[in-house]
Amino acid sequence: MAQTPPSPQADTGKIAFDTIAGDLPPVLAAKEHPYYVAGDIYVPLGKTVTISEGAVLCFKNFTGLHVQGALLAKGTKDRPVVFTSENDKAYNKRSMVNAAPYDWNGIYIHEEAIGTLLSFCSVQYSVDGIGSLTKFFKLSACLFSHNGRANLTVLGVQYKVTDQPYEYAATVTDAVTSGVPITLLRDPQAPTRNTIRYSGAAAAAIGCIVAFVEASQLSASQRHFSSLNSTDKANLAQNSSAAWEAARNAKNNDLANLISSLGVVAMGTVGIFWSFKF
Repeated sequence: MAQTPPSPQADTGKIAFDTIAGDLPPVLAAKEHPYYVAGDIYVPLGKTVTISEGAVLCFKNFTGLHVQGALLAKGTKDRPVVFTSENDKAYNKRSMVNAAPYDWNGIYIHEEAIGTLLSFCSVQYSVDGIGSLTKFFKLSACLFSHNGRANLTVLGVQYKVTDQPYEYAATVTDAVTSGVPITLLRDPQAPTRNTIRYSGAAAAAIGCIVAFVEASQLSASQRHFSSLNSTDKANLAQNSSAAWEAARNAKNNDLANLISSLGVVAMGTVGIFWSFKF
């Protein structure tokens, strides 16, 4: 029997849930607590939904995930995306019954959902695991366990899945034979990600070159300024206060330029690392 998830306000220290149903937002971010799926959830037709690494979705009985657009469930080895039963005590410690196969319906990839990608995801305690009406999707290092009728079914054909990380992908030949544009099999966020990554690399490289030049100029301007600071009588006689002011300004300008170029390096580096996060 399905258990009602605990209220976020009840039992401080216990697990809390965010309740979701219907169309999913463009990004379903991971939280410290699971999502409770109270009714069927959908990736709408023509839309792309990204589920962030570490997100956990606990499904109520007789509910499932329908993928009509493109789903990008992007877990990692250390922080997988988990699709499981509301009774899974690993995530709902207040469940009064144990999770079991057939607890929820599963993930259904519709015919239009070309380009869907699930990486480092876990699908467990469902009826059908993943069932797809298209072969043009990709599974990368996904785990299936305790599903009732099937783990993976593609176009009516059940695939043999073990308890090891599972990979599935249609080939380019499959796409060409079926008349499906190869671009649809690619991650739709790849162009944006590559632009950020390569722009960040270019900015970091240019910033490093400019920083090297500015560091050399700063070193020279600092030496010149130091020489004008000498209290030697000959130095005081040969150089005016205007020359000292000019040397100080040159040193400060070179320092500001060096800091600016290092800032460009930092922003480019952040861009590179951030491009791997979505």
